[in-house]
Amino acid sequence: MTDLNNSNGGDERPNPTPNNGDDLDSAWAAFAEAHADDLKDVEQSRNAKRFERHAQRKEKEALLSVNDLDNGVFTDDIRPLNRRVRGPRDNTSSSWLDTDDVMDRYGDDFTPPNPEIGPIKPAKLVFWILLVAGVAGVIASVFMPALAALLGTVFGACAVIGAAGLIVQHKGHTQTRNGYTDDGARV
Repeated sequence: MTDLNNSNGGDERPNPTPNNGDDLDSAWAAFAEAHADDLKDVEQSRNAKRFERHAQRKEKEALLSVNDLDNGVFTDDIRPLNRRVRGPRDNTSSSWLDTDDVMDRYGDDFTPPNPEIGPIKPAKLVFWILLVAGVAGVIASVFMPALAALLGTVFGACAVIGAAGLIVQHKGHTQTRNGYTDDGARV
């Protein structure tokens, strides 16, 4: 670091501080008198007027907001002395975290689903491959402008054939129901 060069004497201060408030008041009055024209220009400036309008608007704003009030202002929070305040930890019903206890208490036999992926139909697999390859090929053909027309046509046709095949093979909502009580909802 560089050393600060103090051009003043050893115990001499560059700006002596006044010892009492009278010196400060008289110094301020002298400053205000010497710079009266400058202070008047600042007082009449556009920024000063804008600040004054802003201050007047802030004074007109409501001193009390609805958010500052307690909920008891809007409800009857007068309660008997023997009742304590109810809060979220006073809940006595069961939590969703206690699902096993609740299921055991009511005796419901819950069997978790056992999803099985059965044999995949070869036609469905081919249509999925056509769809994925078609979409990927159309995206890749953008990066090869010389062959974009040819590749876009071929891969676009693959994507359309794959999507159409999957739509045609799709079973409707009514064909997937297993019984009278089955509403179609699946987990």
